[in-house]
Amino acid sequence: MNIRKFAYVLMTFSFILIISGSVSSFLISLKDDKNRTYKRMADVNNIFEVFSTNVTAFENFRDELYNTVLNNTYYDTMYIDDSNIKNKLSNYENLVDELDKNTKNLNKLCDDVYYPDSAVNKKCSNYKSIYEQVINYFVSDINSYNKNVKKYNNYQASQGSNLIIKSYKTVKKYIDYDNDGKYTGKEE
Repeated sequence: MNIRKFAYVLMTFSFILIISGSVSSFLISLKDDKNRTYKRMADVNNIFEVFSTNVTAFENFRDELYNTVLNNTYYDTMYIDDSNIKNKLSNYENLVDELDKNTKNLNKLCDDVYYPDSAVNKKCSNYKSIYEQVINYFVSDINSYNKNVKKYNNYQASQGSNLIIKSYKTVKKYIDYDNDGKYTGKEE
């Protein structure tokens, strides 16, 4: 009987060790998951901060572009200012490209994830509509500029002039990034 008691005690002790090991492993895994979640939330906050800064830079550049170029373009100076205008439009597109990089990073962190912090969830739900507006504003601005170039070239042709300006080329198109059925920021 001593062997039976010893076997019973040994099995009970083994069972307790297995259970405590499993619980310990579960708690460690839970803690690691929590730490990874908080790190991802910090990454979302940091990337969104950069994204917001880039959106502000885009808005400021767009305002300056309208004030100095797009609203102050006249046929008599358009040909002379063409390279300067194209350079500014290229810089404008570079700002959009930076936002595209931020958006791709946010996509990796936000798609199909719900975080325990509502502020992080709000950032994850808002960046798509902001990005959609930026792209659609940019495309609208380029289309508007290219319409002015076409009018300028038609005017020059009607005057018998050989002055021709090339339109600004971009591969960007209007988008519905948040899939809501509307093209937010499209101005046409």
